[in-house]
Amino acid sequence: MTRPKNAGGFSLVELLIAVAVSLLVIAGAVALLTSQQRIFQVSSADRALQETGRIALEELTSNLRMAGYGIDPSYAFDFGPQPTTRQDRAPANADLSAASTFPSCTAIDCRDSIAGSDEIVFRYRNPSFVRSLAEAPTGGTSITIAGPLRTPLFQGQILQVMCFAGDMIWAYVTVGVTAPITDSDTVEITLAGGNGDVFPFQNGYLANVCFGAVAPRNANPVTFANAAKVYKVDQFRYFVERYDEAGAVVTDIATAARPYLMLDQGLLNGGAPVLNVVAPNVEDLQFAYVFPNSAAANQLIGATANTPIGAGDSGIYLDLPGGPPSFSDEAGSAPRLTQHPGNIRAVAASIVVRSPAQDPTVFDSAIPAAANRPTLTGPIGFRRQAFQTTAATRNLDARGPYFPTYSTTAGADHLNVSGG
Repeated sequence: MTRPKNAGGFSLVELLIAVAVSLLVIAGAVALLTSQQRIFQVSSADRALQETGRIALEELTSNLRMAGYGIDPSYAFDFGPQPTTRQDRAPANADLSAASTFPSCTAIDCRDSIAGSDEIVFRYRNPSFVRSLAEAPTGGTSITIAGPLRTPLFQGQILQVMCFAGDMIWAYVTVGVTAPITDSDTVEITLAGGNGDVFPFQNGYLANVCFGAVAPRNANPVTFANAAKVYKVDQFRYFVERYDEAGAVVTDIATAARPYLMLDQGLLNGGAPVLNVVAPNVEDLQFAYVFPNSAAANQLIGATANTPIGAGDSGIYLDLPGGPPSFSDEAGSAPRLTQHPGNIRAVAASIVVRSPAQDPTVFDSAIPAAANRPTLTGPIGFRRQAFQTTAATRNLDARGPYFPTYSTTAGADHLNVSGG
């Protein structure tokens, strides 16, 4: 049978051309989709870096702004043991000094590094916690406070015990054994050993007769107002720690072990440190300290590239010949014109955040320079962003000790009826 001359169909050449064009269109669409997916992944990674940086700096600076609240300037920052301190309401002729409450710190360089991450330790009085002494202290080995206790007082917690009558002195002591939650009318707190003038182990001060003014649970307002009070002094040690997949600590910054911004408040539970994760993927932490009343060359300590913070009059000065600053010192007085930690007026904080996972398109291994730390070599293949902010420490500019005032008329006199 003869095929009609006008029969429809495509030749092999036409089919090949059509397939080639289709493949080109599909390839273009796939390339566009891949590009869009890559852009989305990069944008998501950048947003994750920014969110981590925001959370980390917000947590850090919100507590930094409270540094020194309610406590003596000498104790606001911890750069290691201080051979001489000043405490506004200490017994007459006290020979004061301060221990570092974190045993890893024996000198200023324990807080500053140009080969790795810095750490910082500061303190302030917790404004939401107050208990009255329920019994007069005896022996200096324990104190008894009015209950209840809604959260544990962990071993290592610093307490400020304050007289509101008589000599109106205060003592800094440390919880020696964790006190659990209880609804009891009285709670006995075992204290860590100490009987001298060393912060925060001033147990011997509790023998002063002023600490005999007590108020049991539900005491009337006048009795409570005049009783000796117990406050918590909270500590904050921020640092970077790296953990491998097995949960072991890794010290080599060039490994891909995941870094975390950590918080240690000096508390022990069952003998083990109570550590908290602030934010994951924070690879580095750096600090510089502002001393506006010092000589011009020393107003910013810790920001000179490749130069670690030293001790003495050009660095952090822990052993001042004329003594450290106290509440009563005017702004222009000699103790206020030095780089003692009690004169810090602001802290510049820098962090480096990296992506949660390695990016195959990133071939950089540099941890960018920050503060006095130069650029370092970290693990390759991570996206990184640096963030910086400054937190003012206005409480360290106080000119007088702060005794909380309590209402004796159930608030009708408009005086403070809360914890701080």
